[in-house]
Amino acid sequence: MSGDGLALLAQRLQALQDDGVKLNPATANPAPLGLYGFALTTALLQGSKTQLTEPKGTAQMAVSFGFFFGGLAQFCAGLLEYQRRNTFGTVAFCCYGAFWMSLAIFTTLSAAGVFVATPEKGDRLMLTLWGILTFLLWLCTFHTNLVTCWLFLSLAILFWLLAGGVGTSSERVTLTKFAGGWGFMVAAVAFYDGTAALMKDVYGKQILPVFPLKPVNKVSLGDFGTKRFVEQA
Repeated sequence: MSGDGLALLAQRLQALQDDGVKLNPATANPAPLGLYGFALTTALLQGSKTQLTEPKGTAQMAVSFGFFFGGLAQFCAGLLEYQRRNTFGTVAFCCYGAFWMSLAIFTTLSAAGVFVATPEKGDRLMLTLWGILTFLLWLCTFHTNLVTCWLFLSLAILFWLLAGGVGTSSERVTLTKFAGGWGFMVAAVAFYDGTAALMKDVYGKQILPVFPLKPVNKVSLGDFGTKRFVEQA
């Protein structure tokens, strides 16, 4: 091969390296599916928490979506992230997919009388633990982007607000309503993050800014579903 041919090949290889797996991905980016499943189901539940909609009926509807869209679809997105060697995406989507399916089955069996009604202290402990788990996941987002980083931090705060609002006193009811409003914001961030990833994949360029953070230890996850190893200057 001539020198010009080698130079052209080197340029093409460099272009592939710069674009990472996004140019010819092994699989489609599952992140928008997972983020949409999380966002819509979360927003639906907040209608019940804020009492902007019928609390009981809306909660039941959210539980129904929790089985499939928030649960199964999000869990499948996590499995697809595994195919892309994205450990963070796998853990995050599988965790929250399993959360929604677990919440849905518990609520269904409680309504059927198989399980006892949700205990207040147990509910508070469960939400607190999920806040801790989400906080630990947030610690792994410093190589992603500002939108994703804020999504996990705000979600951890949401779990803790919901935990504090468990109960029937007026103060706890007020806190639950505030948590519901906060939850709408969390859902909006997830919708934005998912749409940004989807539009970039569809149009081949970044349409909605997500403000990528600097790589950590030569690893970048600027797009939720795309992991890159980079050379730091």
